[in-house]
Amino acid sequence: MNKKEEIEALVQEINEEATNFKNAEDPNEEVEALKEMLDALMRGSKLVVEKIDQYNDRRYR
Repeated sequence: MNKKEEIEALVQEINEEATNFKNAEDPNEEVEALKEMLDALMRGSKLVVEKIDQYNDRRYR
């Protein structure tokens, strides 16, 4: 999977969880949806940091 596909998959997951949050019927479902969104965002930020580090490693060699 290339970078663009990975990011698109994360965005899709976040959108799905945002829908789950919007449709939540009680606070527990809202919290669960927020946790899932946070998890996806954390994975996305980790992916971005890894790609930046790879770029910097190649740049300074």
